[in-house]
Amino acid sequence: MVERKRRNGMRIGIDGTHWNNQRGYGRYARGLITALCADPHDDVYTLFVDGATREAGGLPAHAELVVVDVRRPQASAQNSRSVRDVLALTARAARVDLDVMFYPSVYTYFPMLSGARKLVGIHDVIAEKYPALIFPRGKGQLAWAIKSLMARIQADALVTVSEYARREIARRFGYALEKIAVVGEAPDSVFRRVDDDAAVRAAVERVGVPRAARYFMYLGGVNPHKNVIALLRAFVQVSAHDAMRDVHLVLVGPHAGDLFTPGIQAAQRESERLGAVDRVHFTDYLPDDDVVLLLNGAIALILPSLEEGYGLPGVEAAACGIPVIATRNSALPDVLAGGGIFFDPRQPDALRSAMMTLANDPAQRAAYAAAAYERSLALTWAHAAEQFRAAANAVMRAALKERSRA
Repeated sequence: MVERKRRNGMRIGIDGTHWNNQRGYGRYARGLITALCADPHDDVYTLFVDGATREAGGLPAHAELVVVDVRRPQASAQNSRSVRDVLALTARAARVDLDVMFYPSVYTYFPMLSGARKLVGIHDVIAEKYPALIFPRGKGQLAWAIKSLMARIQADALVTVSEYARREIARRFGYALEKIAVVGEAPDSVFRRVDDDAAVRAAVERVGVPRAARYFMYLGGVNPHKNVIALLRAFVQVSAHDAMRDVHLVLVGPHAGDLFTPGIQAAQRESERLGAVDRVHFTDYLPDDDVVLLLNGAIALILPSLEEGYGLPGVEAAACGIPVIATRNSALPDVLAGGGIFFDPRQPDALRSAMMTLANDPAQRAAYAAAAYERSLALTWAHAAEQFRAAANAVMRAALKERSRA
């Protein structure tokens, strides 16, 4: 049992086994947990992590840590957690006296055998809509379906990242809307406007874009559902126009060793087939400081995914003062309204038209960029922390009502 001083607030456990993941749900966990622990109110936060995560450092100073001996902290598209690891997490968490247990993402869910109220994060229903694009093997699809079902059964409420995702989750699982709380996302403070043109240009040249060239940018994993192949084809067609011959495409994202189906090799082969290798630049993972510089110099960020629960790269781009061209199957048309062009990802003509507009109409691009930046200012992790506290308080109030009726 983890001993702690009792306070007037809640004792909240958080699954932190995906703290160091570079994908969107890892960023979400870090941003939200950091904000919660920075201003805990009267609550106590206990973070469950593996040994490697603790040794890597960077965890919130005000969080209590419970280190669990697990061999594979996270599941992936190719492998599931071992039964041993799941049981180790379940057993260790059961020994901690908690009011609420929160899983920021269902990807790392493990059963909780205690009376704690359970909040389970589901960011989207992409794995349910496009299972073969997320899990290449039937075994992975089955393991995901079982884990997701168990998590939803055990959950007292679900947490998701946007109103768009909330509606999709309710529709897909037949879940009551009032049992799905929205705890949004935000750009980290590193994403900002940069006035140092020399630093921006140096970063651009480091990824292979010539000094005088313009470029669009993609940021994120290269999974099949991210629709990167369609982006490559649209880019090649658009760049054939005389007014677009100086335009390049920079794709930034974790490729090597990515946990989920990367699709990077297929995208690179398609770039070669299209004869675009001299104008399409795959950078692999880059530190945030370099990403910020690249975003500041881009015409726009393009996010052509078949679907996104949120679309965090879009708001990171907006915080850097550039517009977006993004899938309308996401939260971005709402959270960045007026800050770009939102299109049907299955309509390549719409993507090509958007690219032409933002590359060749400076006044329109400037208007979109200004709106995107203004929208980004309202998105903060502090606000997300308040949304989370409201969700945790709601499940505790429901628990008290249940006990009073018993």
